[in-house]
Amino acid sequence: MTIRNYTLLGALTLGLLGPCFGTGTANAQGLTGKFTLPYEARWGLANLQPGDYSFKMDRAPGGSLRVFRGTKAVALIYAQAFNEKTSGRDVLTVVNDGTVSTVRELTLPSAGLVLYYAPHKPKHGSAQEEQQVGQTLPVAVTGAGQ
Repeated sequence: MTIRNYTLLGALTLGLLGPCFGTGTANAQGLTGKFTLPYEARWGLANLQPGDYSFKMDRAPGGSLRVFRGTKAVALIYAQAFNEKTSGRDVLTVVNDGTVSTVRELTLPSAGLVLYYAPHKPKHGSAQEEQQVGQTLPVAVTGAGQ
């Protein structure tokens, strides 16, 4: 096979499989929601204070999530990874390693997906020192497909 044939084969494969990867996430574009943080938490590079927040997903996963406090934009966050999910509750998962709370997941089965976020600063120590305690916070979702 020549390079041209490989390129054509790759393009055909992407063309055929592309719709399969985006079926559950198409509803996520234009998605909006709200949540309340009862304590300070890191989310990506943002340090969010306790309070009420809203968000808007500008593009399907892999795109950006804008976070607002009132009408003021306070963060632009990109997911590290995502999966499809169609059951369960819409929740924000926050973990605490003993020193800092960090948002690790935004689970949105109402939109058919879960978004994963990297830890703020990985710890390197014993298993007991690295133990993290997680908490889920409810998320109210509106927007596309609603």
